[in-house]
Amino acid sequence: MVMVMVNMLIDVKRVLSLISLYMVFFCNASYGLSWTFNPTLQAQEIYSDNIALASTGKQQGAFVEAINPGLMVTGQSALSTMNLNYRMQNLYNAGGNNNFNSYNQLQSSTRSTFIPNTLFLNSTSSISQQNINNNQIGASNINGSSNSSNVYTFGIAPTWTPHFSNYANGSFQLNTNTIATSSNASSTSNSSLAPISNTLNLTETIALNSGSYFQRLRWNLAFNNNENFVASGKNVSYQNSSVRVSIPINAYFNIFSQGGYSNTNYQSSIRSSNTGAYYTAGGQWQPNQYFSVTMGAGNNSYVTVFISPMSRITWTTTYSDNAVGTSFGQFSNTASSTSTSTLATNSATTSGIGGSGNSGKNWQTALHYQAARSTWSLTHTNTTTTSQQILAQNQLLVNSASNLGPVQYIINNPILTNNVIVSTAWNLSVSFNPGKSTLTINAYDHDYSYLNSNGNNQKVIGVTGNWTWPLASKTNLYIRPTWQTIANQGSTSNSQYYQAIVGLNHAFSPTLNSILEFQHMNHSSSINNINYLNPSNGFDENRVTATLSMRF
Repeated sequence: MVMVMVNMLIDVKRVLSLISLYMVFFCNASYGLSWTFNPTLQAQEIYSDNIALASTGKQQGAFVEAINPGLMVTGQSALSTMNLNYRMQNLYNAGGNNNFNSYNQLQSSTRSTFIPNTLFLNSTSSISQQNINNNQIGASNINGSSNSSNVYTFGIAPTWTPHFSNYANGSFQLNTNTIATSSNASSTSNSSLAPISNTLNLTETIALNSGSYFQRLRWNLAFNNNENFVASGKNVSYQNSSVRVSIPINAYFNIFSQGGYSNTNYQSSIRSSNTGAYYTAGGQWQPNQYFSVTMGAGNNSYVTVFISPMSRITWTTTYSDNAVGTSFGQFSNTASSTSTSTLATNSATTSGIGGSGNSGKNWQTALHYQAARSTWSLTHTNTTTTSQQILAQNQLLVNSASNLGPVQYIINNPILTNNVIVSTAWNLSVSFNPGKSTLTINAYDHDYSYLNSNGNNQKVIGVTGNWTWPLASKTNLYIRPTWQTIANQGSTSNSQYYQAIVGLNHAFSPTLNSILEFQHMNHSSSINNINYLNPSNGFDENRVTATLSMRF
């Protein structure tokens, strides 16, 4: 028990040190800042009929108690903003271990303007728990810390956007972020699952664009240097320099020429590092604001079509055939704040539209439609990234507006290893608001190629949804289904996961809220001897959670 308390205090000290760093820096840099502090407290009683996610015949039921204090801090002035959301999740008997476990969750961001429209400083930080292996999904900390890791991120990015009279406009950014992982998600567990290494990511970006002085000759210069320094493993580096010149022939047509040099260095057993010079020449036809076609030929060739028949629809599609290039570091995630299930999946944004992107034959698209009562979005992307870069961009704390809801792991991340990953992703997002109720649906199809795994790649397909309906005054009914399947290519091993959540949310007052929730979870797998959660290839769990949340 003494060691449990010591480990908890170490984690608390780490979090408080990070918060103190933010406070000291921000108080000194932001005069006239208006602060808002909102402490929160959440109490939960949870019953699971399979607390350790054991296979059929080995299930054991157990109660888990949770006391989760939190703090939300916002600061705003004419030149600076800050948002910080912290919660300590304190569990008794998580995973049926009859012990106390403490988990920290934090997300925060700041933006300081030192010279308006010229000099900025952005920073982000997070603490979360993440699945290490997507074949061995654990939905939350309630079932223990197996197959999960604490992830700590901190990033800072000064940006300078100078204007050189009417000759040129520039953007200079230095982005530094650190990613650290613990051996497990619990401060009291002795598990040693940690296949990813602590990493320092350093990115320098320079861009210069022609100003209004250049009417007949438009140009831009760009330089990007991205280095990942891995504590144990091979470092990853990517550098790209490019120049583009375009000349308008008339109001509807212009010609362009672009070229550059790409230099990548990473460990791969299935493809080259895509280093060398590239060039493209072509033209763009834009007869009106609703349609344009851009075509370029060279050792990197592409065609981009833009269509916007009305203000509510935009659609951009690019097909590229590149001999050289890597869309390195462009993996990103978007999440809707309306659904726990939606928040537990990530969705890549578009990259490479306009001819950049990975080498080889690729195509990408981005379609967005805004109707009167619905929003539709469809994207197809090709990106190259690392596990550490994905974790640096996953800022996840459910229901940040109130700090009330449960925290769930992201389930469709790739396996977190020291591996460069090429991701080809479809993402479809639809939201409806027909009246009193709201409905969101998200579907994804991700292909992950692990470049140092001898072809052991993955295809991840899933659907999540959320339906909310006002059952009575101050009472909402919600239903949240999730389904995902993973095919491990290069082997016969597959896994399938589905979850169904039904809950009632009642607000006694603006500061007092209650939730009664039932959850069913099923995971089946054909993988033998590697699944720490379900060694006999599957589990079922039924869970009931009663939650009382207060905001002061």
